[in-house]
Amino acid sequence: MGRVSNKSFYGSKKWTVKRKKILKRDGYECQNCRRYFRSKEAKVVHHIYFYEDYSEFGLMNWNLVSLCDGCHNKMHNRLTNEATKLGKEYQSKRKVDFNNYFKNKNKINKYKE
Repeated sequence: MGRVSNKSFYGSKKWTVKRKKILKRDGYECQNCRRYFRSKEAKVVHHIYFYEDYSEFGLMNWNLVSLCDGCHNKMHNRLTNEATKLGKEYQSKRKVDFNNYFKNKNKINKYKE
């Protein structure tokens, strides 16, 4: 699957509303810093499985986490557009949700045939 453009998505009303809900859910606190008992304001909502690669997860709560700018930059290799070691760690934590999405999608498509 090729990467999709994200410009119109991030400007959409749906994303703006979802972003606010996720920040509120996470107490406006960076969830990665929190793991280390540090408190830092979250300003970014990060797609654990990148939107450009998995746009179907764009608004799914399980795929979104609030981060500070510093931690967000630690999730992405900006040169290769790939997840860093930390980014892959977060992805592995959500692997069950990832697999369930496709398992359920395949069941639904099977019934449509």
